[in-house]
Amino acid sequence: MNLVDYHIHTYLCGHAVGKPVDYVKAALSANLIEVGISDHLSLSLPEDSIPLDKLQLYIDMVEEAKHLYEDRIKVRLGFEVEYSCNNIESIAGILGSIDELDYTLLSIHKIDGWVINSSKSRDRYMGIDLYKLYEEYFDLVCEAASLKLFQVIAHIDLPKIFGFKPREDMKPLYEDVARRLAKAGVCVEINTSGLRKPVAEVYPAREFLEVLRRYNVPVTLGSDAHKPEDVAYRFEDAIDIISKAGYRHISVFERKRRVDIPIF
Repeated sequence: MNLVDYHIHTYLCGHAVGKPVDYVKAALSANLIEVGISDHLSLSLPEDSIPLDKLQLYIDMVEEAKHLYEDRIKVRLGFEVEYSCNNIESIAGILGSIDELDYTLLSIHKIDGWVINSSKSRDRYMGIDLYKLYEEYFDLVCEAASLKLFQVIAHIDLPKIFGFKPREDMKPLYEDVARRLAKAGVCVEINTSGLRKPVAEVYPAREFLEVLRRYNVPVTLGSDAHKPEDVAYRFEDAIDIISKAGYRHISVFERKRRVDIPIF
């Protein structure tokens, strides 16, 4: 199988461990053909981001790993970028200055000051209109995707992290998102970290993935690893899910150019 892991963090974000080279070694042990290092870059959540004065160190470490293992595995340079309309021009300027950049993951963890994946504010899900929350979240995702700044959408249905889901039929929302993402030409990651969370399923939900497939939205793979042993976490489940949805290819990136490769 041709497997890749495009969602990996390092100690520089402050809530992960290990250097790029440690994750590359783990990727080799998992028989991956590519690994993408994509640590956090966020101006709206700086406490969970690579400090701006450490960006060059991060790039240098990824480039070092790339050269050390170039004859055994492809190593890609990426960032997981937190979207906020308030600082998108600054983010675009930073990304535009990095010649070595292979891809960016779009992520949204914060809505109206609420960090939705924080266990500290989990109770806030109680008593709110969940359908409206998902609708707002997906609108932000599609708004960001339309900017042509991001190649991949990370954990696209993150609001389900604690298992809170609307009672209403989500299919109309999924259809709208899939249509807009297809128009934007972005890729969606199959993120297995959801299997480590209370929701106990991958991002996106199986029904959502089936809709994305009908609109020919491409996919890639990501473990959201915050320690080397998480690399390729439960990828056998991811492959089973995307295969049943009808996918036969996954996407890889080099200098922001997407190429689709066969899974098998």
